[in-house]
Parts: sequence; structure tokens; C-alpha cells
Amino acid sequence: METAYFISDVHLHFKVDETERLRRAVLFELLDRIRQERATLFILGDWFDFYFEYQQVISTGYFDVFCKLNELRESGISIHFVAGNHDYWVGDFLKKTLGIKIYLNPVQIEFGGKQWYLIHGDGLAKKDIKYRILRRFLRHPLLVTLFRWLHPDVGHWLAKFVSYQSRALNADETAAMEARVQENHVLACKKFETDINFFITGHVHWPRIETLEGKTFLTIGDWLNHFSYGYYDGANLLLKQWPVKSLPQRELP
Repeated sequence: METAYFISDVHLHFKVDETERLRRAVLFELLDRIRQERATLFILGDWFDFYFEYQQVISTGYFDVFCKLNELRESGISIHFVAGNHDYWVGDFLKKTLGIKIYLNPVQIEFGGKQWYLIHGDGLAKKDIKYRILRRFLRHPLLVTLFRWLHPDVGHWLAKFVSYQSRALNADETAAMEARVQENHVLACKKFETDINFFITGHVHWPRIETLEGKTFLTIGDWLNHFSYGYYDGANLLLKQWPVKSLPQRELP
């Protein structure tokens, strides 16, 4: 029986302060569970708060995270990564060195004999016009090339600004989050008219699951407030919450 875990919007930070250290400790508990269960891990974007891959340099702030992912890979765990708006600039280090399967766009895959549609979810909302313009600019090949010429320390400093702008253009009050989830649900229903069995998205930071006529829609939530994740037990897709004692944790809505 194939099982899988789905996580998004962890937003790992460069600087590891006490809160970040505790968040990573809880995250590594989940990763240890995945390794012990020999499940598959699906990351649906914004694993990093900002990630830009240089050819010869890796971020020291993520060293322990890279080691943990490598530990999973060496244990035979398959890892899939759908890039988000904060970590779209992934490259060969994650793909070739760590053996992670990278998807720069939404993807339909077969897993466990079922069809899955996996998407981070940024830019889906109708009112996200400014953000969609920013996203197209930030992903332009020329800009990526120019950014790569910067010294990594300068690049990381600039990344804080880029990350802030992306977050600001996607910020919403709690009430509006429900509307965003509903917009995602409309897209899911269109996909369900095809052979898709499961539709999973992140980005909204608002966990929600709904099953309709045997097909399941899931918005994962985040690893900042809810510490929520999706779990496929071989038959059903479930929304779960990892127990956290060391940090504040919101209940699932």
C-alpha cells in the first residue's frame, strides 16, 4: 500500500532564531515519520521563504534542511517538489544532488493508481492582477540571469525585499481566505470533470478539505500557524495537524 504526505508553505527562513529552530525541530519530526513509514513526500511550494539556486553556492542557512532531505533520499524516500512563488528558482542541486523531482508548473501525476492534480496556487485569484505581473517579471529568464551574477550575500539581502513584496500582494484577512479557497475549489471542480481524483493546493495558508462524489479537494494550510498537512493512507486523502507544544498552534477551521 502506497502512502503519501503533502505539505506546503513551510517558509523556512535564512536566519535560524529560536522560533525557526523550534519550527524545524517539529518539521523534522514529521520527516522522520515519513522515513519510518517509507511514504512519499510531496512539497507543494513555499518550502523556503526564499530560495535561489546558484551554480556553485548553497545557502548555509538551509544546511540542516538539505541534510534532512538527503537522509530521506538515502532511505529510499521519493520526494516531489512543486515550486511556489517563494521558491520557484530551484535547480540542479535539489534535482540532481538531492534527487528531488521538481515541477515548475502545476502537474498531473499518477500515484497509487489514482490521478492527482498538484498546484501551489499562487495567482489563481481573479483579483491577483498585480501579483501576476510581478510573478511574470520575477521569473523572466533575463532577470534570473542578472540575479545569478550578484554575490549570494547581496542576493539574499535583495531576496528579503522580493519575499516581502510577494507576501504583501497575497496578504488577506481571514474572511477573504475563505473566498480564495472557494476560487481554488471552482478550479478543482473543473478538473474533477476529467479523470482527476484528488486536487491539492497550498499558498492560501488556510486548511480545508472537501470530498464530493468520491473526489477530494484539499488546501493544505501551512507550517507557520496550523502545522497542517495532507495524508493519503492508500485509500483516502485526509487533512491532519501535527501536534505542537513548543509554539502557538491554530486549530483547524
